[in-house]
Amino acid sequence: MLNTFPNLLFLGLLSPFLIRITVGLMFLWIGYSYLFKDRVTATNQVSNRWPKLAISIVWFGGILEIITGFFLIAGFLTQIAAIAGILIAIDALFVKWLYKDLNKVAKYSKMFYILILVASLSLLFSGAGAFAFDLPL
Repeated sequence: MLNTFPNLLFLGLLSPFLIRITVGLMFLWIGYSYLFKDRVTATNQVSNRWPKLAISIVWFGGILEIITGFFLIAGFLTQIAAIAGILIAIDALFVKWLYKDLNKVAKYSKMFYILILVASLSLLFSGAGAFAFDLPL
């Protein structure tokens, strides 16, 4: 089958760029809300299960998501940041399915985390795309 718009194929490197920026902004927003907007409620919910580790878990999760977001937006170590995004999404899905009482820790829907998982997998396989520090070899 022929492409409907073959003149647009030269823009192929922009699609990973758009995915990278979008997922990076999502991780920045999740990390920001995890650390600043919902930190107290998330810490309270985590402390019900793991009282000694609650503050560390919340801070580690928020900082990891913010760093992952910055790395994806900058296009620096994109595939490693995509692996971190995959692990974050799998962890959030694990919390959504098995620990239903931790609804403030993973407060977005399952479909949202599945979308982040698939987009991060796409970035892992396709690379950074245009406007990134990572260059394909």
